[in-house]
Amino acid sequence: MSFSDLYHKKMASVGSTSRERNFNRAKKEFELYFANSLTKAECVIDGVKTEASFQDQSQSNNKDLSDDKYLVVPNGVEVGIGSYVEWDDAEWLVFTGEYKTVPTHQQFKIKHVNRTIKWLVDKKNKTICNGGKGWGAYVQNQTMYTLGVSFSGDHMPLANAKMSVFIKDTPETRAIEVGTRVFIAGQVYKVEFRDYVSRVGLVNWLLDEDTKNPDTDNFELEIADYYDGRKDESSSSDTGKKEDAPAEGHESSSEGDKPKVEWNIEGEKRARLGRSYAYTVKNSDGTQPNVSEWIVGDIESQPFYVLEKNEHTISIRIKDDFRNVGHIVTIAAKVNGEIKNIAIKIIKKFG
Repeated sequence: MSFSDLYHKKMASVGSTSRERNFNRAKKEFELYFANSLTKAECVIDGVKTEASFQDQSQSNNKDLSDDKYLVVPNGVEVGIGSYVEWDDAEWLVFTGEYKTVPTHQQFKIKHVNRTIKWLVDKKNKTICNGGKGWGAYVQNQTMYTLGVSFSGDHMPLANAKMSVFIKDTPETRAIEVGTRVFIAGQVYKVEFRDYVSRVGLVNWLLDEDTKNPDTDNFELEIADYYDGRKDESSSSDTGKKEDAPAEGHESSSEGDKPKVEWNIEGEKRARLGRSYAYTVKNSDGTQPNVSEWIVGDIESQPFYVLEKNEHTISIRIKDDFRNVGHIVTIAAKVNGEIKNIAIKIIKKFG
């Protein structure tokens, strides 16, 4: 073999083109960093033992100095949004992932699992979700972003708290319906809204504070609606008559022929830095329903200011901060007890 052949063979071993050689060098640099990193530690990701580098967030990017960390792993490690990480005697939830322009490794943001939520997936056999362990979740108080009150009738305000819950998207967590009651830190909350679209891999619940019921709730296990309570006694008074049911073959009323009026939030779904936008609720028939509550809380730092809001419209201005580019936020409205939201992606100021 000639010297030229040996040279080309050696060069091909590190990459046949300059681009490939540069990429391979970058991979080698990461491998060298990862092998000697002081932040590397053993952990368990979705039940599989592995090693990962855990990095602190800088104070300039970490609002309120929370416990959020960066998870850095080689490309061969299986991990994604919604994965559970066991590290440092604690459980963490993978919250966001970074799309690397040079994919030499994987990098994610993880949040500390601060609550384990349990509910029954089979009430007859008293089967608890996730094999009896419950699901770890990241829970944040949203009361500061709302009125913090609910209203009984037209005049009586009652103190209530709202919680935002992020939990792994699984068949069990996705099956939770609006109205489901769950325990969090000894208090019962009711699911008002659920969203598994805005942040793929996670399910987001918006919870409203509810009253504990000793007849149905298991305080020791912290599982709501564990017992049947007085349900059987009330059902015994049912004579089997269905007074409200229409006779067979007849329509209950002419209203059944009318199309159902649906409402939604309308507005720009791609918002540019430094600009103002208005979001309005509208019915499918063109009318405008009254909004009882606007909910603008976000699990991370708020990338916009609320300029004005009324019973029909909310106006916001996007912060002129390039770090917010790519951020997805939601604005929710409550109409007649029903909550809907709109997902907004923050994009560059120009281009």
